[in-house]
Amino acid sequence: MEVYSRMEGTLTSRRMDFFPFFFLSDAYYLKGYSQKHWIKELSGDKHFRYLCAFERWSHMWDAVRDVISRFNVGNPSPVQSYSDLPILHLRSDPVSQFLMQTGMTLFKGLEFQDLHRLQLDIETYSQPAAFSNPHRRDDRIILVALSDNRGMERVLGGKHTSEEALLRELVDVLRKADPDVIEGHNIFNFDLPFIMRRCELHGIQFAIGRDGSVPSSFDGRMSFAERTVDTTTYEIAGRHIIDTLFLVQSYDATKRTLESYGLKYAAKHFGFARPDRVYIEGDKISWYWDHDPEALKRYSLDDVTETRSLSEYLSPSVFYLTQMIPFGYGSAARSGSSAKIESMLLREYIRQRASVPQRDIGMQTTGGYTDIFYTGVLGPVLDADVESLYPSLMLSEGISPRSESLGIFLPLLESLTRMRLEAKKKMKKAPDAETRSKFDAMQSSYKILINSFYGYLGYAKALFSDYLAADAVTKTGQKILRHLMTSIRDRDGKVIEVDTDGIFFVPPPDVLTEADESRFLGEITKGLPSGINLSTNGRYESMLSYKMKNYALLSHDRRLRIKGSSLTSRAIEKFGRKFIQECIEALLRLDVAGLHGIYLRNRREIIEHTHDIADLCRTESLKETEADYLQTIQAGTRNRSASYEVAIAEGVRWKPGDRIRYYITGNDENARGFEHCKLAEQWDPNFRDENVPYYLKRLDEQARKFDVFFLPQDFQAIFSVEGLFEFSPEGIAVQTRMVKDIGGMDLTTYTPEPVDPKIWLDENNPAES
Repeated sequence: MEVYSRMEGTLTSRRMDFFPFFFLSDAYYLKGYSQKHWIKELSGDKHFRYLCAFERWSHMWDAVRDVISRFNVGNPSPVQSYSDLPILHLRSDPVSQFLMQTGMTLFKGLEFQDLHRLQLDIETYSQPAAFSNPHRRDDRIILVALSDNRGMERVLGGKHTSEEALLRELVDVLRKADPDVIEGHNIFNFDLPFIMRRCELHGIQFAIGRDGSVPSSFDGRMSFAERTVDTTTYEIAGRHIIDTLFLVQSYDATKRTLESYGLKYAAKHFGFARPDRVYIEGDKISWYWDHDPEALKRYSLDDVTETRSLSEYLSPSVFYLTQMIPFGYGSAARSGSSAKIESMLLREYIRQRASVPQRDIGMQTTGGYTDIFYTGVLGPVLDADVESLYPSLMLSEGISPRSESLGIFLPLLESLTRMRLEAKKKMKKAPDAETRSKFDAMQSSYKILINSFYGYLGYAKALFSDYLAADAVTKTGQKILRHLMTSIRDRDGKVIEVDTDGIFFVPPPDVLTEADESRFLGEITKGLPSGINLSTNGRYESMLSYKMKNYALLSHDRRLRIKGSSLTSRAIEKFGRKFIQECIEALLRLDVAGLHGIYLRNRREIIEHTHDIADLCRTESLKETEADYLQTIQAGTRNRSASYEVAIAEGVRWKPGDRIRYYITGNDENARGFEHCKLAEQWDPNFRDENVPYYLKRLDEQARKFDVFFLPQDFQAIFSVEGLFEFSPEGIAVQTRMVKDIGGMDLTTYTPEPVDPKIWLDENNPAES
């Protein structure tokens, strides 16, 4: 393994021995393997009892194929991939293997700003098609914008520069700049594959590795909450690659606040877009190259500077996490928290030469407690949050996986918790913004891991998973929440909604100040386990409670926060989301007349064609390949989908996870989408063909979300066109309803149930004591 170091500004490298390895349940499966290898029997009686090491990476894969062949002999259900082998466990990333084996981690002694980070963005030309294809000979790269965190901002290329000359210059510039990290937005799925293909066509070696090598690639799959994306991942020897698109998707997997993952939208969302930023639509790139290349250069340079700002905001937590875990920088940015937790556990098992368990069998039966007790508009409202509820319970109750025989799971969680508290203290005492930002990134990286320890217990692919332990955590968490609800009710508070570790409630009339809040929270937490702390997560003037996990909050400084897929779903067109937001704002103000006016205005805008196509189109992910989609249609196992049909009709080439934008044409409000869909890029503002009756129907569908807040006749009056008589809000009131009475629930004082350690703890597990 080639290991690079920077000492006092000087870059050096050295070669270190690396022995690729995998875990095996029975040495029998390697019997007769011809290449040199070592088999180490591990201590303990867990499933994977042997560690098998090899001299070469290729030898390890040869051994894997031998194991598969031997396993399949006489097996009625043969396997094709190592990932399906119940007798073998393999980490397929050589860098992660090396770091586990040596105990090393990256970036020791460095701060985030010490990294030399370079941003890259290409602009491509295509005629007559709207979007470029690297495989078309006449399409080409016309500009390459570069910037870095050391002051460089540069655009390569020009009207008199050939693509071949541009690519050769790019290779030269990258090698001379010698960055540690190359960053780009969608760099894996666009910039790098486009550059690699065009270099191939011109016979150019894209040799930008620190050892003079060309980037390597492999197919992979990433998950962001419920969304799965297929991607081709690239690696550059001696350098790291960060795709800010993945950072944005990872951020939104927990925050759920972004309408788009595009660079321009993200830069605006996070406040990085300059007022004079140049915007050019993707299908207009070629036109600007022909008519205004200087504007295109400014646009391209704005792309890389925004990418740099995005990375500076979202990357530091990954950077500081990489100093702890056995992952490369790019891998850490692309991997989920469970994989990171497991890598730390495996590293210690390897160090102690201990056998490793296999995944738990079964499933988790108890989830987090969520419930709703009122709908309507209520206020004032407190959001009380049990700080790190599940991690705190795991520590206070000593809950860890039964199969974790070394007893390091809880000490690891405890150490991370302590480190986060220390980082938060240092952040508060920091003398300047840069130091404060550093410790904020550190505590954030620890927080992500800490809050994932519970999820790891119930993760189906985790080696140390334990569904009984996960259930023990959630059951105890439910009891704590019920205790808090009872205490709030008994002190004349009104519980509106409960969600896993937080409670929204109207405080008692005598709780007026922050001092009153602190006293009140202290009263309702009496009797809870040590380490379980309740804090105020937010104070709000009013709350619109719609249904479970769907609500809106209006802060005292008039800021609006909306949560829940029913109110913010990306499946809703942009005009619909905006309409819902405007209605929510009016409801929180109890402005019934304003609500009616919003409905009439939105109808008028649809009828008069004042919307841009971005307001009317839908954006959907294509989760299947074209072949798989057509196969399921032919088999009759699914209905036709507008997103797939329009992609196929227009010859779009896609990978699972790619997104497509389309709108509905025609004049029938009941038009079937897959028969009347059209790519958003084909919309012509001079010849508008969007389906007005269809979009009026969509408006009414969104309006019906609010019928729960009104009597039927009042709702009909608000969300309809004025007839013979002019609309009057007189006598119409927003309805606040109790949907469940916590008084009828068994909400006894919290008392922890004794847990038999034989159920979920090994008898010899040190954590038991």
